[in-house]
Amino acid sequence: MATNSLSLPRHWEDWIGVLLGFWLLASPMVLSYGAMEATQNAFAVGALLIVIGVVELSFFRVWEEWLNVVLGAWLAVSPWVLGATETASANLVIVGLLVMALAFYEIWDESTRVPHSA
Repeated sequence: MATNSLSLPRHWEDWIGVLLGFWLLASPMVLSYGAMEATQNAFAVGALLIVIGVVELSFFRVWEEWLNVVLGAWLAVSPWVLGATETASANLVIVGLLVMALAFYEIWDESTRVPHSA
């Protein structure tokens, strides 16, 4: 008798996305951003990354990854829009690029995955 196992999409990319969200929440204190706009931006995007990551761990939808692409792109350009300090800018750009890279990788990975037959 064949056993069915539930395989939830608990991708390593989602866990890293959640960790990056927590880093964004902590980074203004750790790196002493100084600029209120950059701090608020890090808090808001960090919280969104955590929520999206938790949802992705429950059930995967490609549109959730596209939200991460948008959030990553915003992080990457936000220092110039918000006038962040050099330290905050470097952090936001690096985290933004990582978020986008992880999202694009997961979109690619899902598109190349062969569906299992029943």
